[in-house]
Amino acid sequence: MNILGRISIIGLLFVGATLATTVFAQGSYEQFKGEIELTRAMAQLGREVIVERNMQLNREDSNKFWPVYNDYRAAIDKVNDRRIKLITSYADSYVSGNLSDDKALGLLNEFLSIEKARLKVKRKYVPRFKKVLPPKKVVRFFQVDNKLDAMVKMEMARNIPLVQ
Repeated sequence: MNILGRISIIGLLFVGATLATTVFAQGSYEQFKGEIELTRAMAQLGREVIVERNMQLNREDSNKFWPVYNDYRAAIDKVNDRRIKLITSYADSYVSGNLSDDKALGLLNEFLSIEKARLKVKRKYVPRFKKVLPPKKVVRFFQVDNKLDAMVKMEMARNIPLVQ
């Protein structure tokens, strides 16, 4: 990976870490909605650079790929909205020190539901990507996307404290 790719990844990780840290510092989803949108915009630009560099698309494939990609990211962002609300809900409980057993189990159930929703979006978009790209390029895209998601999740996990 070249230096630009590394810088983009570092930027994307910073954005993920900033989001989680902001949630725990401010506590309330309402308090940092504007920061969420700015963070998302920065993360999306970083993702696009990384995807573009790694996909190695010719002009024709690129013209077909990006509209599907944008729709895919919009669908994933809706799932990510739920993730942000989940993290915020946990942060509110964590900061206030009153996370009940019922609330903890509710958070766990929502987490599992979010993971299921993410997989549903990915499965929905595989055929759409296959209509515009050869199979190996589709697999490559989902590999890149998965690696980016894993890095962001790792950074968020580092910044979100364990249940007490």
